[in-house]
Amino acid sequence: MSMNNGSFRDPSGKVFSIDGEIYRSIFAPGVKDFEAARDAGMYRRLISAGLLTPYEEIAERDFTPEGTVHCLHHPRLPFVSYPWEWSFSMLKDAALLHLDIMEQLVPQGFWLRDASAFNVQYDGDRLRLIDTLSIGQRIPNSPWVAYRQFCAHFLAPLAMAAYGDVRTLGLWRNYIDGYPLDLAVNMLPAWRRYLPGLLMHLTLHARFQNRADRKEDLGKQVTARTPKVSDTGLIGIIRSLRHVLTGIRWKRSSKIWESYKDIRTYQAEDVAAKSEYVEKIVRRLRPGIVWDLGANVGEFSMIAAAGGAFVVSVEGDPACVEHLYQRVFHTKETKHVLPLTMDLANPSPGLGWDSCERFSLKERGPADLLLALALIHHLVFSSCVPLESIAKWVSSLTKYALIEFVPPTDPMVQKLLQNRGANHLPYDLNVFLSSFNAYFHIEDQMTLNNGRIVYLYVRKTDA
Repeated sequence: MSMNNGSFRDPSGKVFSIDGEIYRSIFAPGVKDFEAARDAGMYRRLISAGLLTPYEEIAERDFTPEGTVHCLHHPRLPFVSYPWEWSFSMLKDAALLHLDIMEQLVPQGFWLRDASAFNVQYDGDRLRLIDTLSIGQRIPNSPWVAYRQFCAHFLAPLAMAAYGDVRTLGLWRNYIDGYPLDLAVNMLPAWRRYLPGLLMHLTLHARFQNRADRKEDLGKQVTARTPKVSDTGLIGIIRSLRHVLTGIRWKRSSKIWESYKDIRTYQAEDVAAKSEYVEKIVRRLRPGIVWDLGANVGEFSMIAAAGGAFVVSVEGDPACVEHLYQRVFHTKETKHVLPLTMDLANPSPGLGWDSCERFSLKERGPADLLLALALIHHLVFSSCVPLESIAKWVSSLTKYALIEFVPPTDPMVQKLLQNRGANHLPYDLNVFLSSFNAYFHIEDQMTLNNGRIVYLYVRKTDA
């Protein structure tokens, strides 16, 4: 049995796995809410609407942790992602998912007990709420208990990204319990703070919260009167939040890499040949999980997904990731592609309590097949990572790797070397081959007309 480190804070239940199967134990503190929601048909309704991850209640529980009252079996997610890796629209859609669920729950006497972005994941079909136990019985006439958390996890980072800089979404690494509301307000342009929706849900909210926090810091008793909120009033708040979020839009300013296919330095026939080769390898290996690192706008991710794989498409440019997310999630052109933003020279680390609460990129592997097409030279010249280190890192992530070597004479490499002269890390075909051959066997290869070579590697321990 392996306990999930991301669920240790919840006294109501724990998530664990056995032989790759995912289970949830429900302990005594969570029984009342679970049984009430189950018996009222709330789980069934949300699952049918595609809002909540399905479950099967397990009768025999000999394998469960001590104290288990109910045990649920859930489908396994193909990949767990985190908000600091999401596109702007993915975080926005996760916020709207919470509000959709609240509109279904409140009229039936229930609500979401928390509103954490970590409770939403992509399962290969759609975004869904994965925390069954976040659904509880509503306290009559009470304000939404998760209102502050919702604003900290969704409204604050989205406002900062849209009206400030989209790169502030990376601050999630520092604020995994949600963005401080006063920080968000201070980083917004002054006139944005007083837009009607943001004024109420963010600016004044932050001011009242700071006042209460200061009183607590001074040891003063906080005696603020708790307002009564009817079901109608709570639905009004939910719809107000929806209106504010719907109006927050990020205007992409960076389109350099998004338009890469129009400015790249090699010919269409080479692109077509590489695409055909990727399709051939995917068809041959039939990987379940593919990681496309340095994916740009995801053209090879789409090829792998068309071959039946679930593809984690990783790119450093938020504009490219947003473009691919819109293409996958909002046009329904294809599914099974999860676009994520990540600097591969500084990939997502383990975070949270004991650095184990949220997994590092490496801990979420291995992939069945890794694509690194037109990536390696950028890691060497832009991020100063030696080829040997790159090869070792790739070997820790996957069994099979499709790696493209771009020769030093290539126009793109020459551009990267313009300001470096002879002062750069060793980079040529011999160094490339010796570095990767230390960890992999070459199983196949293809040379493009422009001199670039695509190698299919298999890790030596798996060969």
